[in-house]
Amino acid sequence: MASDLRTRAVLAPTMLATVGVVYWLDWNDALGLGRGVLSAAVLGLLGFAGVMEYVALLRGGGFAVSRRSLPLFSALLLLSAPFLGWGQLDRELYPPVVATLLLLFPIAVRSLGKDDMRVGLEKQGATLLGFIYVAWPMYFAMGTALRHLPSVLFVVLVCKGGDIGGYCVGRLFGRRKLIPHVSPGKTIEGALGSLGASVALAVALRGPLLAPAVELPLWLALVAGVVLNVTTQTGDLIESLLKRRCGAKDSSRLLPAHGGVLDLIDSLLFSFCAWFLLLVWRT
Repeated sequence: MASDLRTRAVLAPTMLATVGVVYWLDWNDALGLGRGVLSAAVLGLLGFAGVMEYVALLRGGGFAVSRRSLPLFSALLLLSAPFLGWGQLDRELYPPVVATLLLLFPIAVRSLGKDDMRVGLEKQGATLLGFIYVAWPMYFAMGTALRHLPSVLFVVLVCKGGDIGGYCVGRLFGRRKLIPHVSPGKTIEGALGSLGASVALAVALRGPLLAPAVELPLWLALVAGVVLNVTTQTGDLIESLLKRRCGAKDSSRLLPAHGGVLDLIDSLLFSFCAWFLLLVWRT
């Protein structure tokens, strides 16, 4: 436990510094790619890595999931994001809808075969879940970067700040378990601490990061903080459920004491979708 805490104490600031460097380079367009493109590329790579970990996780747990079609169509969806000319919602929604249909249809047809019939429905469900659960949110995260780059930093700070607040409050004051059959370490006190931290950050950061392009009055900042935190905690719990069902502690061993990429982005998946809807509404 002490070793894990020391590793986290080193790795967490390193990851935050990396986020800061990427954001600075992107905001100043230091690479000449266009503002938002670098962050979108990083988010796309994280999304694809998360999809690959999802496939390995479920297959390791004995579930039927497409190991070729899901990564392929996830890559195509994520690669399409920089070329859309973000700002028109109807155009932005075409790629995920079309890609979902193209992904699902051949798997559904194959499930009609005699050899595939036993696992066909499971394969359709598990593959579609991975696409909507990981690829879709990271596509909208890329769109957020290309629509309004500071929003990405806002979501990351509010959500990860909530994670840190929940961890600290849970460690210090946690007594009552939240959902012990899914995540034994999470407590009600920690969940409330996480909520308070996210709301405070949403209120504090709305001016420096969002104004004037995204108008977020106090009441809406409070609502945004609550929504982002609820979706953050839900995303984390859903991934914990997947890992528990598959008999795995982490999605991979890529990051010491943290797990894999999916463990890193799980709390952002639903949150980026929620924020994208708010961003479309307010801009």
